[in-house]
Amino acid sequence: MRTWRQCAEQVLGRVVPQVHEDHQLWTRYGLTRQECDAVWRAYHNDEWSRLPLYVHAADLIYALEDLGCTVWAVTSIDVRHHADRARSLHGLIPAKRVLCVGHAAPARDKADVLHHLGAVAFLDDHPANANAASAGRAAASMAMGSVLLSVLLDRGYKDLEAPEHGVTVIDDPMDFPVLVESLLRRTGRAA
Repeated sequence: MRTWRQCAEQVLGRVVPQVHEDHQLWTRYGLTRQECDAVWRAYHNDEWSRLPLYVHAADLIYALEDLGCTVWAVTSIDVRHHADRARSLHGLIPAKRVLCVGHAAPARDKADVLHHLGAVAFLDDHPANANAASAGRAAASMAMGSVLLSVLLDRGYKDLEAPEHGVTVIDDPMDFPVLVESLLRRTGRAA
């Protein structure tokens, strides 16, 4: 959010205060849709490679790898930004394991990628993605390929759908490796 906001201030030539906790950036920062579109155009042109890591990203990835997990990034950005997004991860995840589904892709697209990867666990900060990947949703809809552990990292966003049955909600990303370890022990699965 900080990087996007800085880009917005540069593009719009003014201070852009946060006015809402909404996930949608145009309402979060009190912008018109046209202003938001202009910021996204600038962001797509130059910002993905400079996107800073989440504070705990390295620790999270190392903790998962210590459990024997192979970590993938399934990201909601367009494939044309793949190289920049991979660079922004500073080698923590190899570029061949960074998969882009597109900025306007439905949540089901991430769940389909997880199915094709044979993923066991999934962490996301958007409830729609966590819901789509949830084994609870798969059981209800007879869909295949959902992960055994779908986890929502609650960032306090407002105006989003609620996590469904089968989605575990955490507020600290370092809780995810603990949940994965418990799942692996309980199921006797390899990561």
